[in-house]
This record gives sequence, C-alpha cells and structure tokens, in this order.
Amino acid sequence: MDYFEIRDILVKKDKSRFLFTVEFFPEEGKYHSDGHRACGVSLKPAETKALSGICPSCGKPLTVGVLSRVEELADRMDGARPENAVPARRLVPLEEVLSECIGTGVASQKVQREYRRLTALAPEFSYLLDMEESEIREAAGERVASAIIKVREGDISITPGFDGEFGRISIFGHEATEEKDAEHHPSLF
Repeated sequence: MDYFEIRDILVKKDKSRFLFTVEFFPEEGKYHSDGHRACGVSLKPAETKALSGICPSCGKPLTVGVLSRVEELADRMDGARPENAVPARRLVPLEEVLSECIGTGVASQKVQREYRRLTALAPEFSYLLDMEESEIREAAGERVASAIIKVREGDISITPGFDGEFGRISIFGHEATEEKDAEHHPSLF
C-alpha cells in the first residue's frame, strides 16, 4: 500500500479494507474524568454540573476532564454510533496483562522475562487481537489466556483518571488478589 491507497481507505471508510482501529482505554488518561486530586474526588460530568464545578469536600474548583468537554461538544447521545463508523478494538498492553497475572510491576524481571519469551514466539498484537484462546493458553498458560479474553470482551474494571492521576484497569477485579496469593509460582504459565 502506498500513501494514496491508505488515504483512500480512510476517507471512504472502506470497511472491507479498514477493519477496525486499535486503541487504549481512554479512561486511563490523567484527565479523563472531573475531579479534585487533593480530596480524592472523581466525578462524572453530570455530577460536576450538579455541584457547579465545586469540590464537595473542600469547596475549591474541580479540574474538569476530557469527558466533560466531549459531552459538551457531542451532537448525539452517549453510545450512539454513526452508521458508517469503523469499529474500535481496545486493548491493554501485554506487559500490563502479565503484570496483573504475575502480581508484580510491569518493569519487574518476571514480567519482562515472560514478555520476551512470549514475543519471541509471536508478535504482541497476535496475542492481544488475533490468536484463539487455545493458542494463547498453549503459549502463555490459562491465567494469561483468560486475562486477554476478558480484555477483548471488555470484562474489566476501570477506575478513570482525574486531576493528574492516571486511570487504572483491573482485569480480574476482586479475584486478582486471592488468585495471586494462591498461584504465585512458576506453573502460572
């Protein structure tokens, strides 16, 4: 493909060639929601409006997030999709998936070692977007396969970012802590 063909695909939104976009979850952004970091207050746009933009804890102005601006500019209701919209697939980077599965930080040696092992077998996007669950399970183990499928299905917990704090994604939610404690050994993979 050259520049002109790619441009043509994008302009025409040719769904036979422009299958989907790949995105991160926007809630992870530092200013997604409205809030006040000093008070630990995070609000949805409607809540901010109801409070006239004032922090309910301390009475100071809230930092208004991107979501409020999106709602302000929107020409349709939340969730409405134009007929010709190209689908989006949201993902969590493989290192972050491994980090949650192993129970250590993204930069830990365990996570980095497993990431290198897996990406030597197949590209990261193959795991996150294309491989069948059985293929992921064979390469990475049950827990990682389960985590990737949960992300693909949107079956995750998201705490939106606000007032300079990054949002957080939890793949296993409450079950993560219990399972990490029970399965903190090499047979995880």
